[in-house]
Amino acid sequence: MSITNLTNIWRKELMDTVRDRKAFRQTLLVPLIIGILYAVLNPGLARLIESRADQPLTIPTQGLIYADDNFIQTMDSFGLVLEPYEGDLETVVRSGEEAAGMIIPEGFSQKMAAEEPATITLLLNRTAGGPFGGGFRVQRLDFALTTYSQSLGISRLQVRGVDPAILSPVALDARDLSTPEQRAGIFASLMLPLLVGIIAAQGGMFIAIDVTAGEKERGTLESLLVTPASDVEIFVGKLMAVFSITILPIVLTLMGFWAGSTFLPTDWTNGAVLPLRLVLQAIVLSLPLALFLNVVLMAISIRTKAFKDAQSSAGSLIFAVTMMAMAAAFVPPTNPLLYAVPIYGTSAVVGALAVGGITPVMGIVLSIVGSLAAAALGIFLSLRLFNRERLLYSM
Repeated sequence: MSITNLTNIWRKELMDTVRDRKAFRQTLLVPLIIGILYAVLNPGLARLIESRADQPLTIPTQGLIYADDNFIQTMDSFGLVLEPYEGDLETVVRSGEEAAGMIIPEGFSQKMAAEEPATITLLLNRTAGGPFGGGFRVQRLDFALTTYSQSLGISRLQVRGVDPAILSPVALDARDLSTPEQRAGIFASLMLPLLVGIIAAQGGMFIAIDVTAGEKERGTLESLLVTPASDVEIFVGKLMAVFSITILPIVLTLMGFWAGSTFLPTDWTNGAVLPLRLVLQAIVLSLPLALFLNVVLMAISIRTKAFKDAQSSAGSLIFAVTMMAMAAAFVPPTNPLLYAVPIYGTSAVVGALAVGGITPVMGIVLSIVGSLAAAALGIFLSLRLFNRERLLYSM
């Protein structure tokens, strides 16, 4: 294999890519914008969840006149607004017009005063408002009712001259020891695996298609095949160019993600800061994965006759990468050997690093080795497709 031939082919493909200024600008700007957008969504999602948790909840209520003042005040302290409702409450909840409804039985306050048990009915429809409608959080109401019950129990003990502390022999002192980096990493552990997988697949997609199916469509591949360079040198030289270009979107996207999260106002991020070290680790881990995906993209494109055909075929790869990255974000590996699975292993390691958890060194090593081994196998199989007879015949 001639280093000169490899270098010439690599330089030729890079120059062809750079000369297409419009496409090259998109190659640089789009990943940067995507990285910043994900960075803004990262704390934004956290703020959305927190704001929904703190928002007052209005509950249409029947039988509110039977509730005592202590009950209403307890509900109000938890942001639960009980609104009197006249009509068929069960029907409006079943239809989804209301997410929840409460029915307080007649004689509720009298039963509380007489120290008798009483049951409050809660009607729910978890589909109300659609997937992003927020629904109704039963946990808040359950906590409010528990607090109300405890206050009644304490007052009953005090009337009998019993110290209420007898019911709580053990106290809990909860302390949050999470660091700002870990708090920033909670949602980054969901965003980063997806971001790494998608950008590694999409960063070199267009150039991988262009240097194979694109050149076949333009008729310029024939002139390259008649040069003294061997089939292996042509393929590897093109792969080097694709990988070189892919590095740029990866670096720009992940650095944009870090910059966007770092320079956001502190009131937006609640002091949570994503460490630069994490982003640099994600970049290093994504490079072997990018090489593997570049090989797959070129193998797909070799067998097509036109740019559009290759682009359509590559869409299934992007979908597969997204699904694997999502699987890693929500279902972490239970066996260290699973880290060797391309895409899944890399995404799982990045997600674990984001939350500052203890990631096994073997998992990191296996994720890199798995991607490189898959890339080597892909190169071997692609070279069986990338020969002059097949390429010329398929034109």
